[in-house]
Amino acid sequence: MENRQPWLREYGGLVAALVAGALCRFWDLTGPSLFIDEGFVFHASDRPVHDVLMMVAYSDFHPPLFYLVTHYLMGFLHWPLWDYRYLTAAFSLLGIAATWAIARRFFGTTAAWFAGLALALQPALIEWDRLYRMYAVLVALGAVSWWLLVRAGDARGKNRWLWWTLYACSAIALPYVHYVGALVVLSQGLYAVTRLRTMWPVLVGDAAAAIALIPWLWAIRIQYPHGGLVIALRSSEFSWPHVIRASLVYGIPAAWVIRPDFDLFFSIVAMVLLLAGIYAARASVVPFWLFPIVIQVVASFATGKDLVIPRYLYVYVPAFCIAFGALCAAIAGTRYRVAVAALAAAYFGVAAVSIPNMLFVPFYQFPDWYQVNTLLLANEHKYDLIVLDQGAEYWVVYQFSGFSGHQIDAPALPSDLPLTMRWLDGYPKRRVWYIENQPGFTDPHRTLERHLDAVRRPVRMWRQNRIFTEDVVRIVLYGPRVLAAGKKRVVTTASP
Repeated sequence: MENRQPWLREYGGLVAALVAGALCRFWDLTGPSLFIDEGFVFHASDRPVHDVLMMVAYSDFHPPLFYLVTHYLMGFLHWPLWDYRYLTAAFSLLGIAATWAIARRFFGTTAAWFAGLALALQPALIEWDRLYRMYAVLVALGAVSWWLLVRAGDARGKNRWLWWTLYACSAIALPYVHYVGALVVLSQGLYAVTRLRTMWPVLVGDAAAAIALIPWLWAIRIQYPHGGLVIALRSSEFSWPHVIRASLVYGIPAAWVIRPDFDLFFSIVAMVLLLAGIYAARASVVPFWLFPIVIQVVASFATGKDLVIPRYLYVYVPAFCIAFGALCAAIAGTRYRVAVAALAAAYFGVAAVSIPNMLFVPFYQFPDWYQVNTLLLANEHKYDLIVLDQGAEYWVVYQFSGFSGHQIDAPALPSDLPLTMRWLDGYPKRRVWYIENQPGFTDPHRTLERHLDAVRRPVRMWRQNRIFTEDVVRIVLYGPRVLAAGKKRVVTTASP
């Protein structure tokens, strides 16, 4: 028993963090329908390699590595699409382990306990780790690359070069997983400059990462004009308090979120906690790990492109958790140790409220396209037309039983809208299903819906309510075309 206690004391925090993280990420992982971004990943990846590269370059704003890996995985595994989530969810556990290890290396076992559990129960990451997207890989690989850097710096003898080689591989991969990964590599280079005598191999790995990106520059030039414009910085939808809250939590009760002062209050508390944690962790990699946030903020204003979208900031959340662990460990060694209990209660209390909402309450989840399909099956006619505004959801629903067999149009760009309206006008006697999700990307002024309202009678409406506007699905069933002047609006509203 005595021999087991040191092991439990040293590694019990790692085991607890991995178990908690796995439970939150794998619970009913394949139950929800695909998210529209997942649908696009599989659509782009399920084609020859040359076509994958062209599709990513001309239709997306991300590097190609995640799509290429998906291409080969699909060709080898032949799994149902939702099962690929197991791969990214499992990869995210590496980030938890690396975060625990870095905290333990710099601040000891107590800090590692807090840091590992803080990341394992981090609501925003749980939400995105449960999707088959590159963000789970980016966060985990970012944490692993920092751990490899620290481990290589501590190594001695021949093994040292093995660790440096592994670090260089992670540095090369990061910008190809997501462009934010290049900023992680840059911050690692800055850290190395402050310890050049022992850390100079970092600069070699970073130079290799820069050189490796050269073959993709042609695509970056194509992607750049449209990248980073999801929400304009001057948009009424943009606010810094919202960015801070969305970067750290999902599933917060709606009764809290709708309070006009909640985001500001949450942001102030989070920033105070972050600054205190940075001070406690000032002698570690944490300040350098977090520094690219400043670069993204400055670059956003300089370019007019939104580079502070919450999911672009998730790669820094492990550093936030390490800072939290360092702060808790520092306070635990003083007479104010009771404050550690208060900090833990606040942090893990938010997680305890948010995580069940995300996992069990549809209102806090992404759109449920299975439910939409059931609605169509119950109300469709054989010759109904379906129009999806915007069109990315097509790659989620086109094989569903309620959609297959129908003519479907899915405009992806604003320039597609005139063609869609002419197509609809070519079938004046057919009913039209208008299905809307995130129209701001394709149809910000709802031109398509206004056109249908002008020439057809809405027969019935449904709405799949969600806490965030981007997850709401609106459905309108329109009857055959009628004269606008004689139209009478007869509408019943229900929730699917």
